[in-house]
Formats: sequence, structure tokens, C-alpha cells
Amino acid sequence: MSFITTQPKVMITGASDGIGLETARQYVAEGARVLLVSRGIEKLRTATQSLGDSVEVAAVDLTDRAAIESFLSSLDARGYTPDVLVNNAGQGLSGSFAESDWSQVASMLELNMVAVVRLTHWVAGRMKIAGRGAIVNVSAAVATRPIPWFAAYAASKAFVTNLSQALDYELKPHGVSVSVIHPPAVRTSFADQGKADLRSTLVLKLFPTVSAATVARAVRSAARRGRRFVIIGPVAAIVMGTAPIMPRALDLPFMSMLFKARGAARGNNPPRPSRSTQSPRYC
Repeated sequence: MSFITTQPKVMITGASDGIGLETARQYVAEGARVLLVSRGIEKLRTATQSLGDSVEVAAVDLTDRAAIESFLSSLDARGYTPDVLVNNAGQGLSGSFAESDWSQVASMLELNMVAVVRLTHWVAGRMKIAGRGAIVNVSAAVATRPIPWFAAYAASKAFVTNLSQALDYELKPHGVSVSVIHPPAVRTSFADQGKADLRSTLVLKLFPTVSAATVARAVRSAARRGRRFVIIGPVAAIVMGTAPIMPRALDLPFMSMLFKARGAARGNNPPRPSRSTQSPRYC
């Protein structure tokens, strides 16, 4: 069982839309003070106008390591340590890995992996000293499988899943929980063209999605109860439950069929531009 405070301080990344913003709404409704972190300050301010005085915002580019260090130094200077950290920000990248622009791949890995590790490392030491705290990292149902045409993204989420479980084991004796959340596709802008660009794939046509509110409730429940590993919904349960038993010879072509965009280049067709997002995932 995790801790309960009268007015917990909650820090949420990727907070101007989707899962992050909905999580903020739910925490504010239960009386928490929330720090929303995102890259665009104007989008943050617009998104949070209805949340009242319990919310503050910070514009930070989490793909920039120097910006992260400056942000954390500013929090230390004011003596701020959240009771709950929600690492939600992430980027998607679909399409041919070999044809992807390297700067986009690197940006995604900085956000999905390096930023998560840095923020988690920063807060874990402070929570350990305090003897309480909760860290919630948003992963994905695809974290347990190699996914052709979504390869680097799925691999980055596998990193988040494994890191989180190991850290929960390390920190739980000190009163600190680390939870990892695995939603399936979520009804946000993440799949849109110019972001993860999954609208033309079979995975979105064949399988139901879940709402951002559903994921936000799971985030809050995991933090409150100190749950290590959370799977949201039957689709995610099937994807993750069958991963260890599915032969790769069958699994890889099946995942390829689901995640390869309809009309994508095949065989010896000329390379096409990669489809990716260059901004944080707020879903």
C-alpha cells in the first residue's frame, strides 16, 4: 500500500493533452497540487485554464538534456519534490526504421528513455530519503513484443517496462513504489498523421481503443496502491499475455501485418519518407 497525504504534490510530463491532461484533471478533482510539464507553454496554459489555482506549468523540452538539468535545478532551488511523478511524455515513430530520419529516432529515444530515466533518478533519491513516494511510468502494450514498422518505439517501451519493475523492487522497502502502465491504443491524437501516424494501419481498424480517462484512473490507482505492473483492458492483456508463448516465426509477420501502413512500399519499391512525430506524445 502506498502513502496518502492530505494534498499531494503531483508532477506530470506530457501534460498539455490526452492522458497527461486527463490525469491532471482527476488529481485536481481530488485535491492535489499539480505541476504540468510540457514543451509548449501556450498550449499548456490553454489546456489548463479550467483547472484552477491548484495547477502550475513548466515549459521544458524533455528531449534536451541541458533543459532537463536546468529544470531540475530550479525545482531543487525551491525545495520541490513531488509525492507522485507521472512520466507520461513520449513520442511515436512508425514506418521503415532504415528509412527513418535519424534525428527523429534520436529525439524519440531521448524522450521515451533518457528523460524517463533522468526524472526517475532525480526523484527516486529524494523520495527514498523522505521514506515515501510514487513514480508512475506510462509504457504500452507493445512493450513485450518486437513490432516491425514500430520497432524503435516498441523497444523504447520495453526499456521503460523493465526499468520500472526493477526499480520498484529496489525502492519498495524504502516506502517508494514504481508502477508501469500498459495501455493499448488510446483515443488521443497520438495516432494522427504527423505524430505516430497509425491511422492507416490494421491495428487501429481491428482492435478497440481505450479513453484517456481510463488510463488516467489506472495511473492514479497504481500510485495510490503501489502496483508494480498494470495492464489496461482485454486487448492489452491478450497482447501481453500471448507474447511469451507466440513463436517468433508467427509473431513477427502477424505484428508486421497489423502495424505496416496500408499502401506502404513493398519489396524493391523506392524508399519513402518515414512517418514520425517530432513533438512529445500527450496521450
